[in-house]
Amino acid sequence: VRSKPGLSLLLSVSCELPTAMAAATLGRLLDCRARGYLDDTTKVGPGDLLMVVEMSIAATIGEVYLTKVLPALGLVSYSPSPNAEVMTRGMVAVFSTLNYMMMYFVVCGTIHYTYTKLYPEEGRRLSLQSKPMSDRERTQAIAFSIKSIVSVSAASNFMYYWVQGWTAVYWGMPKLLDIPMFVLAYILVDISAYLVHRTLHRPFWYRHVHKAHHLWKSPNAWVVSALHPAEFLSLTVPTLAILSTVPLSMFSVASLLVWIFMCNTIDHSGMELENLPWLRLSFWQAPVEFHDNHHAFFHANYGAMVEWWDILGGTYYNPKKHGKLGLGEDQFKSAAELRKENGNTNTGAGRSRDATSRSRAATPPPSVRAAKVITKGTTNGNECDSNLPGSCHLME
Repeated sequence: VRSKPGLSLLLSVSCELPTAMAAATLGRLLDCRARGYLDDTTKVGPGDLLMVVEMSIAATIGEVYLTKVLPALGLVSYSPSPNAEVMTRGMVAVFSTLNYMMMYFVVCGTIHYTYTKLYPEEGRRLSLQSKPMSDRERTQAIAFSIKSIVSVSAASNFMYYWVQGWTAVYWGMPKLLDIPMFVLAYILVDISAYLVHRTLHRPFWYRHVHKAHHLWKSPNAWVVSALHPAEFLSLTVPTLAILSTVPLSMFSVASLLVWIFMCNTIDHSGMELENLPWLRLSFWQAPVEFHDNHHAFFHANYGAMVEWWDILGGTYYNPKKHGKLGLGEDQFKSAAELRKENGNTNTGAGRSRDATSRSRAATPPPSVRAAKVITKGTTNGNECDSNLPGSCHLME
């Protein structure tokens, strides 16, 4: 039986209209501009209270996963913390938030103090950027980070279940099996971070959520947690879910979480800290320049710790190898698509740290590059507005 064209159109509109209305409502709830995240992030306003929306969603997803999925899969260690009986949900929520806050200030503060106060010349030598963040920009990054870190309490149910022994995490001395499980968790966490980050660069999610993080075009360590609460939780919940699923000791879980945070902080430092002797041991990690290019060119280099997934997914970009592809904030094509359009099929998979270091050695020092800072105009197709934090730190 043939359906009438008018009926088909009516059915199509009736299906699309609710979807469009839901997307519009979600966009208004999440919109970083409406919340004031693109303005002065040091102020606390009514828009900040809307983080309760994503916190409620994150807490619900976590609770369903912990109470339904893990028991159904038999992934429960029944190995509680010695203090499990006295630990309440509220205590764990406060403890986890304060723990993260302390880690943020200790790690970021150490990097900042070391390379701006103790050894400023070394900081300038290692810098990848043409201009350091101003005091105002740094204050805004810290204030925004504090707001986001508060939202981690919504994911504290994972930590509470760890304490009670109701996940695959166990308490006690690490076992030999922890070594392969640690590697597996590392890979799974990084894949999930890549997929979430790539999704956040879709037009809807970028404009409403992730754009707030990209106010800082030339970031430093303080920017690592300057995230929209929805983004913060969309990265945190999958990470904690993976760690709750893989059989690891609490010591290994804590070590991996600290490692992930330190790697992300170094990636945002804007300095070649991976060349330090103790960091050379982690030779598989992506160099800082990899993520620095992400902030400069936007829709490329989504990996958190390694560039493997970007190379496989066609989103890897190195301007030294690929040239200017036209990547910009409003250009939502992948690096692979732009390379194909420009006739450049080099994936950059053969890049090495030594090659990166050699090319970096030919780069003029910050004092020379500073002359090239653009204070008003456009670069790489992006507007440079001196009123936005770090937006004028793109190099020609």
